[in-house]
Amino acid sequence: MINTKKRNLLKNMAALSTTAFLASCSDKTNFKNNLSTNNLPSLKFKMVTSFPRNLPGADIPAQRLAKKIEIMSQGKIKVDHYAAGELVPAFEVFDAVRENIVDCAYTAPLYWISKNKAIPFFCCIPGGMTSKELFVWLNQGQGQKLWDELYDTFDLKGFPAGDTGTTMGGWFNKEVHSSEDFKGLKMRMPGLGAEVINRMGAISVNLSGGEVVNSLKLGVIDAAEWAGPWPDMMMGFHKVAKYYYGPGIHEPSTLNEFMINKKLWNNLPSVYKEIIKNASYANYAETLSEYFYKNAITLKILKDKHNIKIGHYSAEIVEMFFYHSNKIIKENSKNNFIYKKIYDDWKETISLFNNYHKYSDTEYLKHRLSFT
Repeated sequence: MINTKKRNLLKNMAALSTTAFLASCSDKTNFKNNLSTNNLPSLKFKMVTSFPRNLPGADIPAQRLAKKIEIMSQGKIKVDHYAAGELVPAFEVFDAVRENIVDCAYTAPLYWISKNKAIPFFCCIPGGMTSKELFVWLNQGQGQKLWDELYDTFDLKGFPAGDTGTTMGGWFNKEVHSSEDFKGLKMRMPGLGAEVINRMGAISVNLSGGEVVNSLKLGVIDAAEWAGPWPDMMMGFHKVAKYYYGPGIHEPSTLNEFMINKKLWNNLPSVYKEIIKNASYANYAETLSEYFYKNAITLKILKDKHNIKIGHYSAEIVEMFFYHSNKIIKENSKNNFIYKKIYDDWKETISLFNNYHKYSDTEYLKHRLSFT
């Protein structure tokens, strides 16, 4: 937790920065509506992340996003980047941005399920949308509008700013053949996936990225999921576990967000809003493509060089993931108006996509795999 003295100090610093910023907004020229680049103010944002410094696929994309914003704004927006724990602990960045302790963050929405159970819809739902589908829903459907409506209740604004693609199922210290093998298993798993494996008899453990590998090595946990072959190998999972299963039914997508304080966002000029949005979109595309390419290369290295036993989840395990996920989602929608509103649109969109998949991507890939 952020101690009270440090929290107050950071708040006072943020308040002074914000006061100066808002004061400039009230100038008779009202830069909020002045789109001339020459007249736009120079700003400095404090951006925190939920990931260890320089972690590939997580903190590195955050640094790239900060640079993109600076370049696209022609140096007018300077983003000071702080990795997890350097200014704010990994799992406290949501509150830090909301409370205006810092200006913005690069993080993963699935970490905030305790704030509102609907938030993982904008990151990953077990058995839910793939990365491509999620971005389409946000960009072309009602997804971003619904996300805004949800985050308005927290004085936040979020954008898609990165994605791992469909992850692997996880690393295990023993073979798993059926859902019976999950009973009593201590597994690092965040978000809705944690609730799913708990229903399967496992014990979910929520650990930040910097804690996972060592916890697996020391036997604190028996299994763990992270992000995919490339970042997993970079973190050293292959040195502490030998069984690696896929696919990641729990995370068919893992969207990372650029989160900004809503009051700050509302007072930005339109040009800056467009810059931040488009920098986030560009970062999303770059990160997703990086993951897909490097994951494909690394999976082969893990198998051929490190003798990792790579396996498929059994059909029964997959079925249990879908069964419990669907059951939990329906339960959550009963007493949460915004959750049900999001879920209804999300479900309708998936149905639309499923029908198209029968004649497009999925059908094509099925044939391609059979001929290569």
